[in-house]
Formats: sequence, structure tokens, C-alpha cells
Amino acid sequence: MELVQGFDLSRLTSIRIGGRARYLALPESLEDLYRVTLISREKDIPLFLLGGGSNTIFGDVNGVVVSLSKIRGIKVWEEKGHIFVEALAGTPLKEITSLALRENLEGIYRLLGFPATVGGAVAMNAGAFGVEIKDFLQEITYMDWFGEVHKISARELDFSYRKSPFPKEGVVISCLFKLRRSSSPVAEDYGRIRDLRKRTQPINLPTSGSTFKNPLPKRAGELLEKVGMKGFRLGDVAFSEKHSNFLVNSGRGTIEEVRKLLEEAKRRVYEEFGIKLEEEVRLVEDSGSDGWKVL
Repeated sequence: MELVQGFDLSRLTSIRIGGRARYLALPESLEDLYRVTLISREKDIPLFLLGGGSNTIFGDVNGVVVSLSKIRGIKVWEEKGHIFVEALAGTPLKEITSLALRENLEGIYRLLGFPATVGGAVAMNAGAFGVEIKDFLQEITYMDWFGEVHKISARELDFSYRKSPFPKEGVVISCLFKLRRSSSPVAEDYGRIRDLRKRTQPINLPTSGSTFKNPLPKRAGELLEKVGMKGFRLGDVAFSEKHSNFLVNSGRGTIEEVRKLLEEAKRRVYEEFGIKLEEEVRLVEDSGSDGWKVL
């Protein structure tokens, strides 16, 4: 297992903002993963599980950041008219969405474009354009924080808007998806979504995607635009000119600039509409926990 000291975390996030990690761990097997979590517990070192880095902004992390990027792989088979896909946690979500597009599979192709891993997408219950990843999940295999491996039906787990039981319950290891072929071509709908994203999202800039969760039935982007946050900048970090709910980094942005921007946005929306926005993007430093010492 590769273990790197003082790693520059900006290299692992889609917005290219990050401090340094005390350690970056790159496990290649379940045994490696168990060892790093055991050491973290025994040494009382905070631990953060990193997926594709698409909704994460780092400061300095005086702990261990664990990337599952080397625990990857995918198996596909057909059974009783359905397509089953089993993917390890570090597998890029793109492998499944691209498969869905090629094989004309319903629904999940709408998540194409997420720079996420399968484990990360499940942990945040990623969603877009009317679908969430939970809609296609059959089974999850995960390792709890004591090293025990569990396999559980997705129906037994509590998923909600941008929330799942993970990482509080443990580390997602693999996921089983049940998909089916569409009765009509999905390529046309995919093309519409692709073009819409190009027109309305800053996909060619370093970005962390949606910054705030939608306070349904309201939409965060609309609220932010109404209070003047579209294009609002502090230093090298700004809310996009294309989409008010997307942060972009124009150069050497910092987590301090991000934090100030978020506080200003939340203040304006609350004062104008009485609505408290909740972050979808995760700001990760040494504060905060989720379960046992899990940042």
C-alpha cells in the first residue's frame, strides 16, 4: 500500500483547491483498507474517505486521507431481462454511465458527467436530472469500522436527498446495480442533457459542482441569483457566471475564500427569504466528524 506524507490535496479535487494531508493512503486491497483504518483508530488519527473529489474542498488535514482509486473493477452480466453491474468502490462512475449509453439502459445515463467514483456517488446519493443513484442500487458491500464486511440490500438502507448511511456505517467496498434496457433510444435525451450542461454549467473550469442543496421546492441557484451572488468573487474563487450554485476556481483559490463566500451567500439568502441554505459541497479540515473520527 502506498502511503504519502504531506500530499498536496488540490491534486485530488475537481475544483483544484486543497491544503496538505498529513498522510495520503492508497490501499490496493481489503487487507490494506483494514490496516489503514486500524492504524487510524489505534493512533487516534482522523480519517477521510475520498471518492472522485468532485464535491470536496480541502484545507490542511492533520490526519489520513484514504483514496480508494486503486480498488476498482467492474463485472457485467444479463439475467432475466435485466443488466447487472457489480462495481468496486474506486471505479469511476463514468464506466457505468458510459455502459448505459452504449447498451441503451434506462435512467442512470443521466449521471454521465459526474467526476465521481462509485463509492463516492453512493455515499452522497448523487443525483441529477430527475434520478438518484439509489434508484438503481440492489446491494452494497461495506466494511464497518471494526473490520467486519457486510453485504446488505439497498432497500434496507436509509437513503435520502444527497444523504446515505456512509461513511458513518463504514466504507463502501462494492455495489450491485440492476438496470434494464430502454424501449426507446436514450441517446436523444442524453444529448439534450449534455447540451444543457454545456450551456448552463461551468464544465470547462475547475468547479466543485453544486454548492448548496436545493431547499425544495425552491432551487438554490435561483435564490442565489436573486440576491446577487451570480459571478460574485472573493480572490480567485467565485460563483459561476453560468450557474449561481456552482463555485469556480480561477487560479489559486483557497478554502478561506470559499468559506467566506459561502457565509456571505447564506447570509444574503436568509436575510432576503428566511431560508437557511445547507452545503452540498464538503469543506474538510481537522474539525468535524461523522461517526468515529471520520471527517
